[in-house]
Amino acid sequence: MRISGTCAAGISVVVALALALAAGCGSTRADFLPESVADGGDEDRAAPPFVPPDTDASAGDGGLAACTTFSAEAKLAPAAMLIVLDRTASMSQLGKWDAAKTAIVDAIDKDVFDTMSLGMSTFPSPTSVPGPDCIFNYPIYCAVSASPQVPIQLAGAAKSSASTGVRHDIREYLAGNGPESADAADSSPIWAALNGAYSFIATVPDVDKRVVVLITDGGGSCTSVATPPRPAYTDNNGCGDWEEPQGMAQLIAAAQTNATTPIETFIVGVPGSNSHGEQAGGYDTPPYSMLLALSTYAVAGSPSTVDPSCDETLTFSRAGADPAHPCHVDLSNGATFNADAIANAISTIRRSALGCVYDLPQPPEGQVIRADEVNVVVAIDGTEHVVPKRNAKTDTCASDLCWDYDADGKVALIGDACASVSTAAHAKVDIYAGCATLVK
Repeated sequence: MRISGTCAAGISVVVALALALAAGCGSTRADFLPESVADGGDEDRAAPPFVPPDTDASAGDGGLAACTTFSAEAKLAPAAMLIVLDRTASMSQLGKWDAAKTAIVDAIDKDVFDTMSLGMSTFPSPTSVPGPDCIFNYPIYCAVSASPQVPIQLAGAAKSSASTGVRHDIREYLAGNGPESADAADSSPIWAALNGAYSFIATVPDVDKRVVVLITDGGGSCTSVATPPRPAYTDNNGCGDWEEPQGMAQLIAAAQTNATTPIETFIVGVPGSNSHGEQAGGYDTPPYSMLLALSTYAVAGSPSTVDPSCDETLTFSRAGADPAHPCHVDLSNGATFNADAIANAISTIRRSALGCVYDLPQPPEGQVIRADEVNVVVAIDGTEHVVPKRNAKTDTCASDLCWDYDADGKVALIGDACASVSTAAHAKVDIYAGCATLVK
């Protein structure tokens, strides 16, 4: 149910992020957002009548009708995500490509991606390059595209089934393309692909956050044709072709700490990404623990969001063992690998990287936002929930719904509320003004 409310002048607005009355309704500027997010305000001002929800926080917008002045839809802070997908020859095995293409489309079709700019880059490109002298210049697939296969664009409301839009373009690309079938060497230019991805996403304007998601089944190679040369391990042909993970981690960390356009990198390892130098599906693998390498990349790419229980303090070494708890999204176990697992990983990455922070819209002329008269209502797959504000910053709301103001005065869903909105197929966040804030 959408609520519209009235104030002294009879204003009625139906949009969806709760704002408050103007000074004409009896308050002082210090009580309002975004200039102030203090829970208090004018102590002499009587709070408006508040009718709590009929039952509990899952009862819908219920009692807010009695005192709401007007509302507006909450919009996520703008962000950009570029998916970097491995299309090496080995991705044709074990259903990896089919699972990835289904999962990516299912994930980005969620409403929570509507306000994001999305794009896709795959590697290697279908054009071969001359190999190094150690293999007599035999053509290898170590080139990457000069631009993303699907340029980064604002998603908007158009889903993948629409006739146009970035989701449609991603779906069409994945449906019409597959792993590199001609590459017997399974060349994997991950370093070049990430380096290009960082250049592409850094140019996206007017976004608060930039995220790169790498989905791969193994380690990087192609250093034998890199310009300039990079440190490498020798492969079975005597070529210095395997990337040294330390160098890859440095590239990823440099993007994450860039002072102008910081870019978070998340790693998803699918079956094949738990190798140790043995052959996998007929292809050679790097001479080290791939789980340890990918875990190292994850820590370098987004140190503040890795699972606290992961082995984030492990330092990569060629002889290092597999981490007991990798820091990347480890889907290398074929028994539990499927399209849903990748889709859930992408949704979790979006939530981890971006959170659920909503910009406050500009109020209509003559009206302002009052910090202690804001209430949040979320609709999750058709069911509305009144979300209370947490009463302590230490409350993580891991098993219930809550929200709070962040340091910038924006509305942030916390814990289970953020998780529920991020993983729902259809979700909407409305903020209502005029009623005293419901607190846990």
